Amino acid sequence: MYGLKQLSLLSFLLVSAYATKEIKHTTVGIETEGGSRGIQAPLDDCYEDIDEEEVFTVSIRKHCHVFTGIGCTGRNTLLGPGDHSSKDPVPVGAIYCHSTRPY
Repeated sequence: MYGLKQLSLLSFLLVSAYATKEIKHTTVGIETEGGSRGIQAPLDDCYEDIDEEEVFTVSIRKHCHVFTGIGCTGRNTLLGPGDHSSKDPVPVGAIYCHSTRPY
């Protein structure tokens, strides 16, 4: 009986620690003519290593600004969570994902 109390307390502490762990990145899916890939983009920071000229679909789980230029410069658009597709390819140079809703 004493062992069960210890085990349940330990389980509670582990679950609590996991639930309070701060998420610092999000997964972004990029689909091009050559295939698709996933990117681990940091939250509230510019991710510059995309540099794709012809992107057909962007899949995101957070609100993200998608930029045409590198270094989060150039034309941009704010996309909400979900899949965003275009029949015409779009250049994507960088992405900035927000940890909370930006508006």
